[in-house]
Amino acid sequence: MIYVLQVITGKELTVRKLLEQRDITAYVPRERILIRKGGLWSKMIKLLFPGYVFVDIDYSAEMFHIINPISGVIRFLGLPTPLPEREADLILWLSNGGEIIEPSPLTVDGDNITCGGFLEGHEDDIKYLNARQKKAAVEVRFGGKVHRANIGIEIQNGK
Repeated sequence: MIYVLQVITGKELTVRKLLEQRDITAYVPRERILIRKGGLWSKMIKLLFPGYVFVDIDYSAEMFHIINPISGVIRFLGLPTPLPEREADLILWLSNGGEIIEPSPLTVDGDNITCGGFLEGHEDDIKYLNARQKKAAVEVRFGGKVHRANIGIEIQNGK
């Protein structure tokens, strides 16, 4: 089951590494985004959910005492409570097997949106589209809040 750890912002990758050294599967979804600065577009890597690390564990008191003392971990979200199946599936998808998500080609033809790359087949998960900023948003609920993951897109010409 997937649980959410709140961690010190900026320590997400360090916490993931420390968890993996203890044979705990951990996810830190990241993407390569396009940033416009000084009129030029450039790419940089960004965390989708700063301050959070997702762990795939069978929760127990023993597991709590392994994870909680790790430097950078603040707390488990919830009681701790595992994510519902739909949200856990979204987190696993957004984790992209540990790989960085690359911008997805997207074609808009009238009201029809067709995605390639990472977003292919997930057009229904897109809640918001901003072609000017080259972002498509996917929403995930955890910790009692809706969190928006902005996925980079590259607009292709419609036919």
